[in-house]
Amino acid sequence: MDRYDLTIIGGGSAGLVLAVAGAKLGKKTALVEKHRLGGDCLWTGCVPSKALLKAAKVANYFKNSEKYGIPSCETAPDFQQVMNYVRSTQNHIEEEHDNPERFRDMGVDVIFGGGHFDSPNTFIVEDSESGNTCTLNSKKFVISTGSRPLVPSIPGLKSFNYLDSENVWELTELPQRLLVVGAGPIGIELGQAFHRLGSEVTIAQRSNRIMNKEDLDVSERMFDYLRADGIDIRLNTGIDAVEKRDDEITITFAGSNQDENADNQKQTFDKVLIATGRAPNVEGLGLEEIGVQVGKSGIVVNNRLQTHVKNIYAAGDVIGHYLFTHVAAFQAQLLIKNLLLPFRQKINYGVVPWTTFCDPEVARCGLTEDEAREKYGDVDVFRLDQSDVDRAVADGETQGFTKVIASRWRGRILGVHIVGTNAGEVLHEYVLAMQEGIPLRKLSGMIHVYPTYATSVLRVAAKWISEGTLVQTLRKLIRS
Repeated sequence: MDRYDLTIIGGGSAGLVLAVAGAKLGKKTALVEKHRLGGDCLWTGCVPSKALLKAAKVANYFKNSEKYGIPSCETAPDFQQVMNYVRSTQNHIEEEHDNPERFRDMGVDVIFGGGHFDSPNTFIVEDSESGNTCTLNSKKFVISTGSRPLVPSIPGLKSFNYLDSENVWELTELPQRLLVVGAGPIGIELGQAFHRLGSEVTIAQRSNRIMNKEDLDVSERMFDYLRADGIDIRLNTGIDAVEKRDDEITITFAGSNQDENADNQKQTFDKVLIATGRAPNVEGLGLEEIGVQVGKSGIVVNNRLQTHVKNIYAAGDVIGHYLFTHVAAFQAQLLIKNLLLPFRQKINYGVVPWTTFCDPEVARCGLTEDEAREKYGDVDVFRLDQSDVDRAVADGETQGFTKVIASRWRGRILGVHIVGTNAGEVLHEYVLAMQEGIPLRKLSGMIHVYPTYATSVLRVAAKWISEGTLVQTLRKLIRS
């Protein structure tokens, strides 16, 4: 039996952060991973999707280069070469950052294989490299086994090999007609990427808008952009049945957009991509048998990420709070303090940013306008079109806007929503301001490099001075 101070189950973002910390702090650490290090982010999520989106954006530049005074190139993208580029980015990151030998050199025992809890202090692993059964006894455990694509119940769906965010990277040919089921971040990103690479893309969404977790203004603007780009988006549309015959897939839709008629209720596609959410990976771990509670969203933890079994903690997608790589890493940093250092800290999700990396990008932190009004009543809302950002004009990237919701009197930032090129980069100045309680008036006094996309922050902050409730009230008082 091998004895450890810390055993981590799952080698994704949270698991890797914890493994490095454990080794550097002199704790005997084991890292158990079923398949390969890097998790969903490296192999089926963040990295491959962003590489694919970059290739798609380059293809779109070639197609629309005439607006820059350069003759357009009608050469179709080589999908196989695009996928080779995607894989090369994954291999580079794996070699530089997620190579198991790198962690072993630090002193981490990296064990590949599936396993289960035998007791709150014992985890049994079938080591796929040695073929041996390993019994790991550990003082502390962290479960970070991630999540997988959630498959909706659709008659006929399981009768053929549909695509999801995991197996889509195995494609060797570009599908000519692609149906994407779901209009969240994954559906929007992959749908737009495949469209720009040459697929005819239809996106089916059950609700009455895309990107449901975003501010309503953002959802409506992105709907218009994607429709104008040539993507067929069907709102209020479910799927009654799927039928596979030869190389064609016939979809029977339920419900339709107002501008569609009954003749559009059946449509034929070459591939179907399911992007309807994710489910936590908790099966087979023996959690219930040792008292670890599992809810609908994943493993149940307290505000210190501790399960109902006091020596077992959990982090990342498997607990169901904000399914983002950066949030998993944030949770791991808190666990470093709670498990490995003489500190105790509660998790705080008060300021959680995220970005959907479509084109233009969609970035958010804090409350939507509706959420802010429900919580605080009257608020100030400041808007700036991307066409008012000089760098965006120079780059020909004027689609989008910034929308900031702030408290009426102090200008405390309650929510930020950015649609535009580099939105995810620009967002971080607002994130820092929200984290540290810096009001808009202070951002207006900060020097910003010109011309950059970040000058939009300065322009929005300046609106507080000219349009904010406090300033407008003072002006009225002075005039009276």
